[in-house]
Amino acid sequence: DRQARPDREEHGVEALTQLGEREGLADDRVHLDRHAGVAQSIDLLGRRPPGFRVLTGEDALYHEALADGADGAILLSAHLETEAFASVQTLMKEGDRNGALACWKGISALTRLLFAEPSPAPAKYWLARNGLIDSAQVRLPMVEVSAELGALLDEEIERRALPLLRRA
Repeated sequence: DRQARPDREEHGVEALTQLGEREGLADDRVHLDRHAGVAQSIDLLGRRPPGFRVLTGEDALYHEALADGADGAILLSAHLETEAFASVQTLMKEGDRNGALACWKGISALTRLLFAEPSPAPAKYWLARNGLIDSAQVRLPMVEVSAELGALLDEEIERRALPLLRRA
């Protein structure tokens, strides 16, 4: 897949739509992020050629991007709550916007926590605390999560584990 980022000056909406119309570029995608601006993103979504997929990489904007017509996303947070993120997209595709929003509200706080400090430290902390990786250690110049964020992540992990324990 070839990715183009509309936030970069050399890639305007017109250039991206022309790129999408070129033969031999099947399965191209455009990655939307917070720097692109809502107006530019919506313009691109409305003008994209058939088969040109538009994805977001901004975890906190996932629901908004899907509501605007994006095809999906590549998200760090989705690695931690895969079923919930998939449910948001499935509900949106089925036309259940209220259901998608309700599901999104259940995971949107997680996206804020995971990016409260430099990535990937919070995600590694989460994965390590859940036994999915051996260590939350990161390489320099990155630093591990602060004690304050660690406590917040622990609270969120515990909050998410309670419904699972109740079901068991």
